[in-house]
Amino acid sequence: MKTNAILGVKDAILQRHSVRSFTSEAVSNEKIEALIEAARLAPSSLNSQPWRFKVVKDKEILKRFGEKNISRTQSWLAEAGAIIVCCADISGYVKDSQASAFFYRENDLITGDTMDGIDEYVERESSADAYAKFGSSAMNVGISISFMMLRAVELGLGTCWVGMYNEPEVKELANIDPELRIVGLLAVGYPSETPDQDHNRKEISDILLP
Repeated sequence: MKTNAILGVKDAILQRHSVRSFTSEAVSNEKIEALIEAARLAPSSLNSQPWRFKVVKDKEILKRFGEKNISRTQSWLAEAGAIIVCCADISGYVKDSQASAFFYRENDLITGDTMDGIDEYVERESSADAYAKFGSSAMNVGISISFMMLRAVELGLGTCWVGMYNEPEVKELANIDPELRIVGLLAVGYPSETPDQDHNRKEISDILLP
Protein backbone atom coordinates (compact mmCIF):
# COMPACT_ATOMS: atom_id res chain seq x y z
CA MET A 1 0.00 0.00 0.00
CA LYS A 2 1.34 3.41 -0.93
CA THR A 3 1.95 6.23 1.49
CA ASN A 4 -0.81 8.86 1.47
CA ALA A 5 1.65 11.73 1.07
CA ILE A 6 -0.90 14.53 0.75
CA LEU A 7 -3.32 13.32 3.41
CA GLY A 8 -4.58 16.03 5.76
CA VAL A 9 -5.30 15.60 9.46
CA LYS A 10 -9.07 15.61 8.89
CA ASP A 11 -8.73 12.92 6.22
CA ALA A 12 -6.54 10.81 8.49
CA ILE A 13 -9.14 11.06 11.25
CA LEU A 14 -11.93 10.04 8.87
CA GLN A 15 -9.96 7.16 7.36
CA ARG A 16 -8.65 5.70 10.60
CA HIS A 17 -10.33 2.44 11.57
CA SER A 18 -9.47 -0.43 13.85
CA VAL A 19 -7.86 -3.03 11.59
CA ARG A 20 -7.82 -6.68 12.67
CA SER A 21 -6.83 -8.34 9.41
CA PHE A 22 -3.43 -7.74 7.83
CA THR A 23 -1.53 -8.83 4.73
CA SER A 24 1.79 -10.64 4.99
CA GLU A 25 3.70 -7.58 3.77
CA ALA A 26 6.44 -6.60 6.22
CA VAL A 27 6.36 -3.18 7.84
CA SER A 28 9.71 -1.47 7.33
CA ASN A 29 11.80 -0.20 10.20
CA GLU A 30 11.59 3.22 8.58
CA LYS A 31 7.81 3.29 8.96
CA ILE A 32 7.95 1.97 12.51
CA GLU A 33 10.42 4.74 13.37
CA ALA A 34 8.04 7.27 11.79
CA LEU A 35 5.29 6.07 14.13
CA ILE A 36 7.56 6.34 17.16
CA GLU A 37 8.59 9.83 16.06
CA ALA A 38 4.93 10.84 15.90
CA ALA A 39 4.48 9.55 19.44
CA ARG A 40 7.59 11.41 20.59
CA LEU A 41 6.10 14.69 19.41
CA ALA A 42 2.81 14.24 21.28
CA PRO A 43 1.91 16.70 24.05
CA SER A 44 2.01 15.68 27.70
CA SER A 45 1.24 17.26 31.06
CA LEU A 46 4.20 19.37 32.20
CA ASN A 47 6.12 17.93 29.24
CA SER A 48 6.60 14.76 31.31
CA GLN A 49 6.68 12.45 28.24
CA PRO A 50 6.13 9.24 30.25
CA TRP A 51 5.72 7.01 27.20
CA ARG A 52 8.06 4.09 26.54
CA PHE A 53 7.68 1.71 23.60
CA LYS A 54 8.80 -1.81 22.78
CA VAL A 55 8.49 -2.85 19.13
CA VAL A 56 7.92 -6.56 18.49
CA LYS A 57 8.38 -7.84 14.92
CA ASP A 58 9.61 -11.39 15.50
CA LYS A 59 7.03 -13.70 13.91
CA GLU A 60 7.27 -16.38 16.56
CA ILE A 61 6.69 -13.87 19.33
CA LEU A 62 3.84 -12.24 17.39
CA LYS A 63 2.12 -15.64 17.21
CA ARG A 64 2.22 -15.88 20.98
CA PHE A 65 0.40 -12.55 21.33
CA GLY A 66 -2.68 -14.33 20.00
CA GLU A 67 -2.64 -17.01 22.69
CA LYS A 68 -5.22 -17.33 25.46
CA ASN A 69 -2.84 -16.50 28.31
CA ILE A 70 -1.66 -13.33 26.55
CA SER A 71 -4.72 -11.77 24.91
CA ARG A 72 -7.65 -14.12 25.52
CA THR A 73 -7.11 -15.75 22.14
CA GLN A 74 -7.15 -12.67 19.92
CA SER A 75 -5.49 -14.84 17.27
CA TRP A 76 -5.57 -12.12 14.62
CA LEU A 77 -2.69 -10.41 16.46
CA ALA A 78 -0.36 -13.00 14.95
CA GLU A 79 -1.04 -11.48 11.51
CA ALA A 80 0.24 -8.02 12.46
CA GLY A 81 3.47 -6.79 10.92
CA ALA A 82 4.45 -5.44 14.33
CA ILE A 83 3.03 -4.91 17.78
CA ILE A 84 4.08 -1.84 19.70
CA VAL A 85 3.83 -2.38 23.45
CA CYS A 86 2.96 1.05 24.83
CA CYS A 87 4.11 1.61 28.39
CA ALA A 88 4.10 4.26 31.08
CA ASP A 89 7.19 5.09 33.13
CA ILE A 90 5.45 6.16 36.31
CA SER A 91 8.56 7.10 38.29
CA GLY A 92 9.84 9.03 35.27
CA TYR A 93 6.48 10.76 34.98
CA VAL A 94 6.74 12.07 38.54
CA LYS A 95 10.41 13.07 38.28
CA ASP A 96 10.00 14.85 34.95
CA SER A 97 6.87 16.66 36.18
CA GLN A 98 8.82 17.86 39.21
CA ALA A 99 11.70 18.96 36.98
CA SER A 100 9.40 20.94 34.68
CA ALA A 101 7.68 22.67 37.59
CA PHE A 102 11.06 23.61 39.07
CA PHE A 103 12.23 24.96 35.69
CA TYR A 104 9.08 27.05 35.22
CA ARG A 105 9.34 28.57 38.68
CA GLU A 106 13.10 29.20 38.71
CA ASN A 107 13.00 30.92 35.32
CA ASP A 108 9.79 32.88 36.01
CA LEU A 109 8.16 31.30 32.97
CA ILE A 110 4.97 30.82 34.96
CA THR A 111 4.24 32.87 38.07
CA GLY A 112 1.66 33.68 40.71
CA ASP A 113 -1.43 31.61 41.38
CA THR A 114 -0.98 29.55 38.22
CA MET A 115 2.48 28.45 39.31
CA ASP A 116 1.18 27.68 42.79
CA GLY A 117 -1.45 25.51 41.18
CA ILE A 118 1.19 23.62 39.21
CA ASP A 119 3.21 23.05 42.37
CA GLU A 120 0.12 21.73 44.13
CA TYR A 121 -0.61 19.42 41.19
CA VAL A 122 2.93 18.02 41.19
CA GLU A 123 2.84 17.52 44.97
CA ARG A 124 -0.50 15.75 44.68
CA GLU A 125 0.80 13.48 41.91
CA SER A 126 4.01 12.75 43.82
CA SER A 127 2.12 11.62 46.92
CA ALA A 128 -0.68 9.78 45.10
CA ASP A 129 -0.99 6.01 45.26
CA ALA A 130 0.31 3.83 42.44
CA TYR A 131 -3.15 3.42 40.87
CA ALA A 132 -3.68 7.19 40.61
CA LYS A 133 -0.18 7.76 39.22
CA PHE A 134 -0.79 5.11 36.59
CA GLY A 135 -4.04 6.78 35.55
CA SER A 136 -2.36 10.16 35.10
CA SER A 137 0.62 8.83 33.18
CA ALA A 138 -1.57 6.51 31.08
CA MET A 139 -3.62 9.51 29.93
CA ASN A 140 -0.47 11.00 28.43
CA VAL A 141 0.58 7.71 26.84
CA GLY A 142 -2.88 7.48 25.30
CA ILE A 143 -2.33 10.77 23.50
CA SER A 144 0.91 9.45 22.00
CA ILE A 145 -0.86 6.29 20.81
CA SER A 146 -3.46 8.41 19.03
CA PHE A 147 -0.68 10.31 17.28
CA MET A 148 0.77 7.01 16.05
CA MET A 149 -2.59 5.80 14.77
CA LEU A 150 -3.12 8.94 12.70
CA ARG A 151 0.44 8.90 11.34
CA ALA A 152 -0.11 5.26 10.39
CA VAL A 153 -3.01 6.23 8.14
CA GLU A 154 -0.75 8.66 6.32
CA LEU A 155 1.82 5.88 5.87
CA GLY A 156 -0.77 3.50 4.40
CA LEU A 157 -0.82 1.34 7.52
CA GLY A 158 -3.66 0.04 9.62
CA THR A 159 -3.65 -0.15 13.41
CA CYS A 160 -5.71 -1.47 16.28
CA TRP A 161 -5.37 -0.37 19.89
CA VAL A 162 -5.71 -3.48 22.05
CA GLY A 163 -6.66 -3.09 25.69
CA MET A 164 -7.31 -6.72 26.65
CA TYR A 165 -4.09 -8.46 27.64
CA ASN A 166 -2.41 -10.18 30.56
CA GLU A 167 0.10 -7.55 31.67
CA PRO A 168 2.55 -9.85 33.54
CA GLU A 169 2.56 -12.32 30.64
CA VAL A 170 3.13 -9.57 28.05
CA LYS A 171 5.98 -8.13 30.12
CA GLU A 172 7.68 -11.51 30.22
CA LEU A 173 7.05 -12.21 26.53
CA ALA A 174 8.32 -8.83 25.33
CA ASN A 175 11.04 -8.45 27.99
CA ILE A 176 9.53 -5.30 29.50
CA ASP A 177 11.03 -3.72 32.62
CA PRO A 178 8.89 -4.78 35.62
CA GLU A 179 8.80 -1.15 36.80
CA LEU A 180 6.91 -0.03 33.68
CA ARG A 181 3.14 -0.32 33.30
CA ILE A 182 1.57 -1.36 30.02
CA VAL A 183 -1.12 1.02 28.77
CA GLY A 184 -1.99 -0.79 25.55
CA LEU A 185 -0.82 -2.83 22.59
CA LEU A 186 -0.82 -1.26 19.14
CA ALA A 187 -1.07 -3.78 16.33
CA VAL A 188 0.37 -2.40 13.08
CA GLY A 189 0.35 -3.71 9.53
CA TYR A 190 -1.04 -3.38 6.02
CA PRO A 191 -4.83 -3.86 5.96
CA SER A 192 -5.92 -6.93 4.01
CA GLU A 193 -9.24 -5.32 3.14
CA THR A 194 -10.79 -1.88 2.89
CA PRO A 195 -12.66 -1.20 6.12
CA ASP A 196 -16.25 0.02 6.25
CA GLN A 197 -16.18 3.82 6.26
CA ASP A 198 -19.06 4.03 8.74
CA HIS A 199 -17.59 4.88 12.16
CA ASN A 200 -20.91 4.37 13.99
CA ARG A 201 -20.33 7.38 16.23
CA LYS A 202 -22.77 9.43 18.27
CA GLU A 203 -24.08 12.67 16.76
CA ILE A 204 -22.53 15.97 17.89
CA SER A 205 -25.82 16.82 19.56
CA ASP A 206 -25.40 13.71 21.75
CA ILE A 207 -21.96 14.70 23.06
CA LEU A 208 -22.02 18.51 23.16
CA LEU A 209 -23.30 19.76 26.49
CA PRO A 210 -25.59 22.81 26.56
